[in-house]
Amino acid sequence: MNLAGALTAEVRDHLRHGRTALVPTGSLEQHGEAAPLACDTIIPVRLCAAAAEITGAAVTPAITFGHSPNHMAFPGTVSLRASTLSALARDVACSLCSHGFRAVLFVSGHGGNRGPVEEGIREALAEHPGADLRYVPYWTLPGVKELQERLFGGDAGYHVTVTEVSMVWRLVGMEIPDFPRRAYPHEPSPGESLTAAEWLERYPDGGAGSDLSRVSAEKGAQLFESMVRSLCGLIDGIGRHVR
Repeated sequence: MNLAGALTAEVRDHLRHGRTALVPTGSLEQHGEAAPLACDTIIPVRLCAAAAEITGAAVTPAITFGHSPNHMAFPGTVSLRASTLSALARDVACSLCSHGFRAVLFVSGHGGNRGPVEEGIREALAEHPGADLRYVPYWTLPGVKELQERLFGGDAGYHVTVTEVSMVWRLVGMEIPDFPRRAYPHEPSPGESLTAAEWLERYPDGGAGSDLSRVSAEKGAQLFESMVRSLCGLIDGIGRHVR
């Protein structure tokens, strides 16, 4: 069920048999020359829509802005404060739970959302302790990492990844544009936090830790279809214990 297009009565009827809601969670941030600013939103939106069509889960409109302070030196990026994103996630989860949804999955396409969204989930659980609330980055879905490694020959990268570039253009119905198929500099060290100015200085082309010579629309389509199946399996498993 697409909540944005549903009538209140339809949602009420849906809740008699369906208690799982998907919240696509992304960002509007630079992806260099290789992918659009909304890349991290487009992928979870399409993923959730496909999985909802198969499983009957409800899907909300996307959270289209994320926590992206390190990309603010690139025009077009919009970054929410961590506290703003946490409050938004908390309010979305609590609203859905108050209507009778018992499982809410924030299906994310942007790694920087993890801390803020998980904080919002913790706050929502304090008010709805019986709910199943989860932050689900699409790359952590069961089987996705293993297939990614087989298809692309190793790690996808850190920012402007080979996998997201391979998926996003087909999802928007366009051919992959002609951009330099470069290998970006190594990603930041674990725990290292860069300011916007530091990111721009170190990564002037936008990306980090990925090799775009491995981009493939065909392999991206295979990976996306696998992600849909994996998310459906997760939804079905949750549905068996959510009442």
